[in-house]
Amino acid sequence: MPIEKPLPLMVGNKAYYSLTSYGPVEITVDVPYTTDEDIEFGVAMTVRDMGGTSADLDNPEWLAEHFDGMTSKEQVYQAMRREMAQTGERLGEEQKLGKCVDALSARLCQSVPPAHIEQTKQVIQMRFTQQLQAEGLTPDQFMARAHTSPAQLDAMFEQQARQAAEGDAALSAYAHEKKLKVDEHEYSRLLGIPADELQSVIDQARAAGQSDELHEAALRAKAAQIVVAECSCTYRHETPEEAQKRLAEYHRIEQMYAQDFAQDEDESNDQPEGDKTGFKLV
Repeated sequence: MPIEKPLPLMVGNKAYYSLTSYGPVEITVDVPYTTDEDIEFGVAMTVRDMGGTSADLDNPEWLAEHFDGMTSKEQVYQAMRREMAQTGERLGEEQKLGKCVDALSARLCQSVPPAHIEQTKQVIQMRFTQQLQAEGLTPDQFMARAHTSPAQLDAMFEQQARQAAEGDAALSAYAHEKKLKVDEHEYSRLLGIPADELQSVIDQARAAGQSDELHEAALRAKAAQIVVAECSCTYRHETPEEAQKRLAEYHRIEQMYAQDFAQDEDESNDQPEGDKTGFKLV
């Protein structure tokens, strides 16, 4: 049974956290295995995006024009394998940040107040809704396609919010202990703000009374960079058998979505013409 942690010291609206240890964290990242099926799929998608077909892979002139001087199918496949192997390594590196923050969060001596988790959850939900709107989807449509319920979606938001809030708390504790400092000139690099927009962002934060929040976000970002740079990382390479299971699950989900899409198309075609255009026949 997990030990109940005390709430942090609150000064105004600012919470002060501490960690059991501030030394380097230990993490393990997974590096995917590149299968022949991955290569086939990658080549097929690349050729399609170039406006070609599988037959063009046997055309040296077409290959040379579209694949930087390559003249054989074998060269294309070899290049794709190298590219996918590099992508796999990059994906492994991209796991470091999340895993390091999670490992640091496990060292928290205090629990994040429920109100702070709820605030984080609201932000996550807002961004999710905005993303759906950009893709032309409603929450109900998303849930139908993802085969999930409102309760499951809410639980997902709750888990993400708790993880994010605990990560912020751990990084704040680390930054405070290490006495890290940042100035406004570092915001662009640390927070990914375009240099030509930096002053505008700072002015907006100041006008909204959120300068401290912006500064704290930059401090956490600097702390995260240090934690990642100093971590002890073990790389675990996916086995061919694990890769096959991963691909089988991918195909299962792909087939499920294809069936849903076909069903949506059938239902749309079954509607009277008036319904399709937004008007009802009377």
